[in-house]
Amino acid sequence: MLLVLTVQVMAESGPSIALDRIVRDGVRNLADATAAAWLDGPMHTLADLGGPLPAGLALAAAGLFAAWRLRRAYPITIAAGAVLVVTVAVIGGKALIGRTGPSESPLPADQWGFFPSGHTATSTICYGTAALLLGRVGSARAARRWHRGAGVLCAAIGFSLLWCDYHWLADVLAAWALCGIVLWAAAHLTTRMATRPTGRPADRTTTGSGGRLAR
Repeated sequence: MLLVLTVQVMAESGPSIALDRIVRDGVRNLADATAAAWLDGPMHTLADLGGPLPAGLALAAAGLFAAWRLRRAYPITIAAGAVLVVTVAVIGGKALIGRTGPSESPLPADQWGFFPSGHTATSTICYGTAALLLGRVGSARAARRWHRGAGVLCAAIGFSLLWCDYHWLADVLAAWALCGIVLWAAAHLTTRMATRPTGRPADRTTTGSGGRLAR
């Protein structure tokens, strides 16, 4: 999905480009409706939750808490690695593709493009990784709740970015696809690191001649 979206955005043609404009116009009409005016404030608040500060603080707190509870350092390593991979990929994509936003105004020379969505990627990788790590320190039922909660929050943030006219649909979908790959890898790596022994096994001793212990 990520590859398909990237190719179509770079070519500026294809079903996703047509869908982008349909969704943009539909959401604009909905946002401009008088009956939906009360949603404008909450949607901007949700969009702000996708920023680096709130999402990054949530991940830092979850990583530190998981490391403390598990008495292991790997939650911090997983969190930092996931954020680094996604950040490099998003910045690279924005700089390389240079897509204009829903307003379709030309990009200033000093501004990165809109594809993929940085706020979507930041919120998904931070809240998703936080849920993944917190799921390691509780019951399976609690883990499912963390995962579902993170999914609902990230979906709401993605929609808010469309509502606020900050991004095209393809920008959001591409960020979700990218983070899905990274979260899948993080989950597998977390499982491997969680089952890795934390110390050396106790030395085996045998009784030698004369009652001395031989190692």
